[in-house]
Amino acid sequence: MPMDIVLKHLPLRNRALTVGALVLLAATSGTASAAQSQTAQNRGVQNSARQTSGKTSDEIVRYEVQRGDNLFRLATLYLIRPDDYRAVQRLNRVADPLRLPIGMILLIPRELLRLEPVRGAVHSYSGAVRIGGRPATVGMGVSEGTLIETGQKSFVTLRLPDDSSIALPSQSAVRVQRLRRAVLGNHLERLFEIEHGRASATVTPMTDPFSDFRFATPGAVTSVRGTRFRMSYDVQDGHATSEVLEGKVGFAAEAHDAQTLPAGFGTTSELESPVALLDAPGLIGAADVQAGDDIRFVLQPVPGAKAYRLQIGADAAFLSVLDETLTATPEARFASLPDGRYFVRATAIDRNDLEGKPGIAQFERRLDRFEMGLEVSPAGYSRQFRFWWRAHGAINPQFRFQLAKAGKENKPMVEQGPLSGNDLIVIDLPKGSYRWRVMTSQVIDGQAVSRWSDYTDLRVEGAW
Repeated sequence: MPMDIVLKHLPLRNRALTVGALVLLAATSGTASAAQSQTAQNRGVQNSARQTSGKTSDEIVRYEVQRGDNLFRLATLYLIRPDDYRAVQRLNRVADPLRLPIGMILLIPRELLRLEPVRGAVHSYSGAVRIGGRPATVGMGVSEGTLIETGQKSFVTLRLPDDSSIALPSQSAVRVQRLRRAVLGNHLERLFEIEHGRASATVTPMTDPFSDFRFATPGAVTSVRGTRFRMSYDVQDGHATSEVLEGKVGFAAEAHDAQTLPAGFGTTSELESPVALLDAPGLIGAADVQAGDDIRFVLQPVPGAKAYRLQIGADAAFLSVLDETLTATPEARFASLPDGRYFVRATAIDRNDLEGKPGIAQFERRLDRFEMGLEVSPAGYSRQFRFWWRAHGAINPQFRFQLAKAGKENKPMVEQGPLSGNDLIVIDLPKGSYRWRVMTSQVIDGQAVSRWSDYTDLRVEGAW
């Protein structure tokens, strides 16, 4: 059954596009495309696995004639070739191409409509990211033919004109194959080919049945109409996966019949039917302040998981991904980060290499590593004791120093502070056992925070 829609002169309304390694065709409701039978839908999904164009010859656009319209004018404005007005004239049995009744519904084959390029842009990135062979910058344009590449520990998020977004994790490459819109109706065609690695998309819902958003690999295509999903492609073995987090997606590979993936399900190029995604792993102690030299997380094990993937992001939507790790155990460690608030996202991966539902938590990074030591040197006929300390990560700290005889810590023999420096010199301590410590004070989120170090023992022997 041909798809059709009535078009009027409307402002630009861009729709969304999705990238994938297998054929995904959105299951929609409330549009002409949703009215087709499941059998016809599956046939269309299978056909799309063998082609890169989103248009088919039986798709008809319906246009409502406005004052001043004629076939010559419409062909010049909206069609690929001005002479294509003849095909529209024959299809609609128009006697005079210069005379069109206002309000008449013209049937126009979609394949005749002229398309023009649109551009996306780099929203955020980190690490070694190249756009069209050049180092990425925020706001850099992305258009048809552009190759997006990420290196190790590198990430990039692209924004499209309709606020859909595409995210590439590390060691991935995606090429923009189609990124254009029809000048009549603003139908968007978006096709991204995953050459290797992974990509995820958050697609703005589309009510226009002619707009699409697709991911492709050498053997398959995905197409969705407003959803959130992931896709990966291993170039070595041709293995592709897809997981749906929101919405409903059709999936087809050349090796088997089309499948429909509801939210919470995934499939691969080898599976004949969808499987449920693993639940999100719980993050144990995620609310605890990350104060150590590195960042560590412990997960609640998920039955059926063979591995876990964790990402750290600067925002809850993970538009700006900062780091990522894959681990075979429910524990993960990241390199140090500047102090601040971040988000962690964890997923479990099953034996089919399908990535499960994400668990997300906010955490605070506040490096609290404190070093302290003692240097003893001659000072004339006496000894000089230089006590030093370093509060790594502290912002504009103040210090207080205490030195006491062992067992009499409640009565310090030396107490100095507040100090802004990182050392204190004491001359010629008598023989005996001592203990010393340092308090660090700083302002965090508008509040004064103070913390004593542990005591360090000091034994002073006889004369120098």
